[in-house]
Amino acid sequence: MKKLSLLLVLLTLLCSSIFSFANTKCFMQQSKKKKEITIKSTTGVPIFRSPIYSPVQAFIGGNVLTINFQESIEDVLVQIENIETNEVVLLKFYNAKIGEMYDINVYESGKFRISFAADTYEGYGEFIVYE
Repeated sequence: MKKLSLLLVLLTLLCSSIFSFANTKCFMQQSKKKKEITIKSTTGVPIFRSPIYSPVQAFIGGNVLTINFQESIEDVLVQIENIETNEVVLLKFYNAKIGEMYDINVYESGKFRISFAADTYEGYGEFIVYE
């Protein structure tokens, strides 16, 4: 009887450690997925009963920010600012073509704001980088 109860306890410990390891691995895989950043337009165009459209898409995956341009936009200024410290992390002009994607590494953790400014479009979004 003692052997059976000892075997049951060991089996229970083994199963719980396997499940906790699997959950940790699953959580780490989920944190590496790219999350879309909602870009809000500030151009003043009213939108009625339609989804929010932005010619720019942005995704964050870990500490890599991906910018995808859905339309050609000349001389678009991209600014990334740390909201907590008001430090400008990136300030750069792009001549974006349709379908062009840019990967930008963000080397610090915190809450950030990305903004886009061009002659025909202005927009912004916020995202968080965890270390």
